[in-house]
Amino acid sequence: MQKDHWVASAAVGSNRTASSRNSSALRPDRRDTRHRVKVYIFSVSGQWDDIGTGNVSISFLERLQALTILVRSEENGSMLLESKICPNREYHKEDSMITWTEDEAIEIAISFQEKLGCDEVWDKITEIRAQKSAAVSESGGGLVDRLEEGPQLVELPPCELSKLDEIYEQVTTSFSTTAKQEALVLAIERDNYVPKLVELFHMCEDLENMEGLHILFNIIRTFFFLNKISLLHQMFADAVIDDVIGCLEYDPNKPQARHREFMTKISQHKEVIPFNNPELLAKIHQTYKVQYIQEVILPTPSLFEENMMSSLNSFLMFNKADIINAIQEDKVFLCELFTQIQDTSTSEGQFQELAFLLREIVVYSLSLEVKDRARFYKHLCSFGFMVSIEIMLTYEVGVVVATAVDILVMVSEYHSSILRDYILSETQDEDGQFLNILLSLLVDSQYPEIDVQLVGLVKMLIDSENIMAEAGAPTTEKSLFLNHFYKYSMHRLMAPLMAQTATETVSKDTSHNAVLLSHILDILSLCVERHTYHIRNYVIDKNVLGRVLVLLTSSHTHLALAAVRFCRKIVGLRDEFYNRYIVRNNLLAPIVRFFVAQGQRYNLLNSAIIELFEYIHKEKDAKSLVSYIVENFMPSLDTVDYVNTFQCLKLRHEQEMDRCSQLSEPMVGGIIRAEVSGRYRRDPRQLDEDEEAWFDTDEGGSSSPPDYRQVSKHTNHTYVAGTNSPRPPVGLHRTNSMPPDSKLYSISTALQSLVDYDEDSDEDPEDTPAKQPKLNST
Repeated sequence: MQKDHWVASAAVGSNRTASSRNSSALRPDRRDTRHRVKVYIFSVSGQWDDIGTGNVSISFLERLQALTILVRSEENGSMLLESKICPNREYHKEDSMITWTEDEAIEIAISFQEKLGCDEVWDKITEIRAQKSAAVSESGGGLVDRLEEGPQLVELPPCELSKLDEIYEQVTTSFSTTAKQEALVLAIERDNYVPKLVELFHMCEDLENMEGLHILFNIIRTFFFLNKISLLHQMFADAVIDDVIGCLEYDPNKPQARHREFMTKISQHKEVIPFNNPELLAKIHQTYKVQYIQEVILPTPSLFEENMMSSLNSFLMFNKADIINAIQEDKVFLCELFTQIQDTSTSEGQFQELAFLLREIVVYSLSLEVKDRARFYKHLCSFGFMVSIEIMLTYEVGVVVATAVDILVMVSEYHSSILRDYILSETQDEDGQFLNILLSLLVDSQYPEIDVQLVGLVKMLIDSENIMAEAGAPTTEKSLFLNHFYKYSMHRLMAPLMAQTATETVSKDTSHNAVLLSHILDILSLCVERHTYHIRNYVIDKNVLGRVLVLLTSSHTHLALAAVRFCRKIVGLRDEFYNRYIVRNNLLAPIVRFFVAQGQRYNLLNSAIIELFEYIHKEKDAKSLVSYIVENFMPSLDTVDYVNTFQCLKLRHEQEMDRCSQLSEPMVGGIIRAEVSGRYRRDPRQLDEDEEAWFDTDEGGSSSPPDYRQVSKHTNHTYVAGTNSPRPPVGLHRTNSMPPDSKLYSISTALQSLVDYDEDSDEDPEDTPAKQPKLNST
């Protein structure tokens, strides 16, 4: 059930008097849900039992002679809870729940439907506890708590010009303890003090009493740091909020500001589409003024003061949530809004205003909870929200396009599945598809000022981890969306890179294109990191890395650095397919040439290349790259002596060669030959036939592979001499196709011995030395 946030005035009457015992009573309004609660009692079985649902209030109970928390059932009005507020009782608040333990060790909890109602009741409990004093005296050898009948509030000085100094002193001294702050707030609310201060403000302005105006500024400003939402409701009432802003014009440390003049003359409210709800319109005006106070008038809070302004943030959040809830229910307004956006006859000026209005609505919707916000966006989509955004993106006015991108960024941060659903539902041609419109805005660089936002938006949409992390996203959405992206949109993203790297140098090496290509590499890096086989097939088939490394010839260092980092991203995946692709196409040659040409320059690009080779040296799964580098580039890299990276590469390669030579068996076409009975075993580093056939497929007329030592993934197959048939693994029954005297050559533990079978031996057991343990053939 969607919650209606409470934003009306706090339930503290302004006409209360100190002599009334019910002065501190908190009475629920049955038309409002902020006081609607569920009552729970912790049972002996270790579970919370639901006692019932009702409305909470705080009233003075004659029978108990104390202020009491009361909860009456909403069904029949019966009393569900009656608990006296005691100063020595520990109360705890967590989110929208208040818990405590009664004297009989009974744990009680009241859970509020609205968090604001919880905050209000908690504030009232805190105020009452702060005002109660425990007068302890000895009685019959025990201690007796004599609680006062009601809270004793502080008495504020009369609201007169001559008492301004005294008022300010009492306000500032109340910050010494929390109890004094609570008492001060209660006194301000009880005496309706804010309107009285406003009257003094008018008197001081008429008399041009600058000293009094400066004191009033300090008093009103201090009220904000009391951090009580009930006090804010009194200060932001329609009758006094303009005068509160007026008081804040007279900062004693600055020249007089003109906030009221700006609010009434310069800042004009314009109804793009009229509201038929006067209460909603009044709340919009109030929210604008409060936001102006927070962002313009009040100074930026320090780290200490930031926590003292949380109530002001909450006030704004609840106001915005109420506005969005009211707009959501106004179907006439929403229908008119999206109809005008989609109407081709709408004038340019009106269209801009409509775009700004839609952005403001989305900004306000951020105050809703995540589930409520998702529901609101889906409600907007039923009126044509995504169609309207698409129209705004294709509108030939930069400010409208930027507004549409702002809206999409805000929506996609937590609800990107809404955008993906719309993209997958489209049926028109590629150029008119929503994702391709976004990519066109990026690659065509029509509006460079929004390029960064577009890159972030595209990355948000194609990030596979983001797809899977969203609550409610179908499990098939990831593969569906990525298939759609690579089929219909990837070529649009890659078009500038492919066009400008067709030769050995960048065809259009301008600063503008360098920035664009950097953005494309940023998106490609995310694809390589997140998209496993989709991007791997694309990179190998289109030789994307080879095209990217052409960017090393650019005169823009940041672009060359981006190319090196992209190569580092691919190598860092530790994917043997990528490693063989790099070796096959000799793709490290451009990096080596560039590095040697750089000489001994000490810069970020030089360091990035060294780090790439350092990673290859230390990575245990990069043996093929190590062999490829040493056998092809060491003559050029031997001269680099200010780091030991390349010497370590060479040493590692030599160690690998030594290890292979220690196997003592000659290598013949990838087959390790044993000088026993003509038996062979396939080198585990040699490619399987299927892998060799796949990898030798010509992706674009490339020549034969260079001469280097290929290292591939291990295989568990063993082969019979003179055949291409794999032999079953050791430990299984032999097939009839094997020669009766054939034996396997074991390469485990440095090939120390042959596997022996009793039935295969032609020698006399007595004439043979002790044999190795036999392998179980069962």
